Amino acid sequence: MKTMNMLKITANNAWLDDIRNNHLNSMKNTAEKELNPKRYKLSEEARKRLYWLWVLYKEPDVNVTRAAKKIGISRQWLSPLKNLFEKSGKDPRVLEPRSKAPHNTENRKRIPEETENTILKIRNDSENVWGKEKISHVLWRDYRIKTSPNTVNIYLHKHKRIDPKISFKNKKAWQAKKDREDIQLCARYRPPRKIKDYMPGALVEKDIKFVPAQGLIVKQGKCGEAFWSQHTVTDSLTRIRVLELTKGSTSEDSVTAYRNAKGRLPFNIACENTDNGSENKFKFREELQKENIFQFYSNTGTPTDNPRVERSHLTDDKEFYEKGGLKKTFEEQKKALANWEYIYNFQRPHQALGYLTPMEYFTLWKTDKKEAEKITEKYQKYLLKQKIRLAGARKIKRQDQIEKLMQFIEVKLNKTVGIIKAKNQLINCQLCSMA
Repeated sequence: MKTMNMLKITANNAWLDDIRNNHLNSMKNTAEKELNPKRYKLSEEARKRLYWLWVLYKEPDVNVTRAAKKIGISRQWLSPLKNLFEKSGKDPRVLEPRSKAPHNTENRKRIPEETENTILKIRNDSENVWGKEKISHVLWRDYRIKTSPNTVNIYLHKHKRIDPKISFKNKKAWQAKKDREDIQLCARYRPPRKIKDYMPGALVEKDIKFVPAQGLIVKQGKCGEAFWSQHTVTDSLTRIRVLELTKGSTSEDSVTAYRNAKGRLPFNIACENTDNGSENKFKFREELQKENIFQFYSNTGTPTDNPRVERSHLTDDKEFYEKGGLKKTFEEQKKALANWEYIYNFQRPHQALGYLTPMEYFTLWKTDKKEAEKITEKYQKYLLKQKIRLAGARKIKRQDQIEKLMQFIEVKLNKTVGIIKAKNQLINCQLCSMA
C-alpha cells in the first residue's frame, strides 16, 4: 500500500512537472513572438534571457527588482541585460552569450619543454610514422607523461613534423573555406516572395529555351547542334523581357548574351534567379559577381521556382514560333527574335499588368507607384482565387463517388467478379476523367 502511494505521488509530480514545463515553453514562445518579431534564430540561452525581459516589460511600472525576484535571479544580472537590449534597439541577438575562450592562445605554455622534446624523440624513433594517438599512448606507457593527442598534434605542427596527404575531401573543404572568405552573392534556394513585386530590377528570372535550327540535320549523339539557345531574362514585376540568341548553351554563351542584352533593360539588376544548369555557373556566375548581382538558384527539377520566365516561353511558342517565327538561318532567327522582343514589350497587353504593355506598366510605376501596386495586388488576388477554385475542383467531394471508388478497390484487390460493373459505376458517378 505504501509503495502504491509513493508511485501515485511520483506520477502526480511528473504530471505537474510536465504542466509547468509546457506552460514555461508557451510563455517563452509568446515572449519570442513579441520581442523577436523578425524571427532571428536564437540559442536556448538567448531565448531564456528574452523571456526574462518579457517578464520585466509585463510589469506595469517596469520594476527591475520586482521582475528579478519573480524570475528568481539577481537584480544585478537583469539590469545590464535590459540596458544592453535597449541600447541595441531591442535586437534580441545581443542576448547571445559571449564565448569565454581567450582571444589569443599563441603564447600559452601548454606543456614543459622536456615533454615537448620527448614528443619529438618518439616521433623521430618511429621514422616520422606514428601519429598523435600512438605518441600520446607511448608517452604515458614509457614515461608516465599524460598528454592529450590534440596537444601532441599541436607540437608536431609547431615543429613542422607533419606532412599530411591531402585527400579529395580535404581539398573540397579547403576550397569551401576559400569560397567563404571570398564572399559569393548567391544562394541555393528560391527567392523570397517579397522581392518578386518589390520594384523593377529587384528580381529578374533567367532561363534558356532551345530553338530548332532550321536546315540542320539531327545526328545521333550531336542533338545539341540541331538547336540554338534563346536566352530569356524577364523582370519579375514589369514583365519586361530581353531575348538573345546564341549557337551554344555554355556559360560563355550566357555571358555573351547577358552583356548584349543588359543595355536594353531600363533599370539595373539587383537579383537574378536561374536554374541549376551549367550555363548559369562558372563564367556566368563570375560575371554576375563582378556586377554585384545576387544570384538565386532554383530547386532542382522545380520550374515553379522560376514561374514568370517559364510562362513567357509558353507565350513564345503560341504567339511567335507556331505563327511562322522559325527561320532557316541564324541571322534571320536573331532578327525575328529582336522584332518579337519589341512586340512583347511595347505592343502586347498583359493580363497580369491590367492589360498594359510591360513598358506602359513600367512608366506607370515611375509616375504613380500606388496605382501600379493596385494592379499587381488585384492580379495576385485573382491568382489566389483561381488556385483555391482549382484545388477544390480536384477534390472528391460527393459521398457516392467515394463509395463507388471503395467498391471498385474491393472488387479489384479481392479479385471478385463484377469489375466491369464497378468500372461503369465510376464512370456514371463522374469520378473518371473523360479526357
